[in-house]
Amino acid sequence: MYLGLPAIEWFGYLASILVALSLTMSSIVRLRWVNLTGSALFATYGFIIGSFPVALLNLFIALTNIFYLAKMHRERDDFKIIQLSGSDQYVACFLETHRDEITELFPLFQDQELPRLDVFYLVKNAVPIGILAGHRVDEETFCIDLDFVRPAYRDFKMGRFVYDPEGFFRTKGIGRLHAPVCGSRHDRYLERMGFSRRGDIYEKQLGGR
Repeated sequence: MYLGLPAIEWFGYLASILVALSLTMSSIVRLRWVNLTGSALFATYGFIIGSFPVALLNLFIALTNIFYLAKMHRERDDFKIIQLSGSDQYVACFLETHRDEITELFPLFQDQELPRLDVFYLVKNAVPIGILAGHRVDEETFCIDLDFVRPAYRDFKMGRFVYDPEGFFRTKGIGRLHAPVCGSRHDRYLERMGFSRRGDIYEKQLGGR
């Protein structure tokens, strides 16, 4: 017993916490993985204590999560990067809708910079899911000032497409990417995408010519 409760009850509490936690997640993929873990534990808990309605319901939920995760894995997403004007009304609307989180993730970014930046839609399966904006530092270096994707689509697939060493930026003659250190969780995302910190900037070398 732990803190006056049998170990099996703590097992049930853990399963409950994971299921509840999954419902707070904005990323659909992350939600399903955490919910899968919680429901699988809950099904096990139900079988152990002999509560078959609990066990069978959560087994069904776990199998449903597995089905949709496998479906997501098999689907071939169509990603596109579409250039537009920094004065585009959709850009202004998108930034205003996500103002609080953009300010949190990109404290150095200011809207008034947009007219001098190259601005792009990040599109997945014909749905605009994010905005990327930046500027040329020199002939082959591009600095990313803003790279914001809506929370539900943050499964790193868009990031891998954007920062493919032989992808979009290479077709523009860019061999090096910079991004300012933001002091937020966006820094960890840049590291995940292959950027290395160099003082107050992150840098990523792209494929050779």
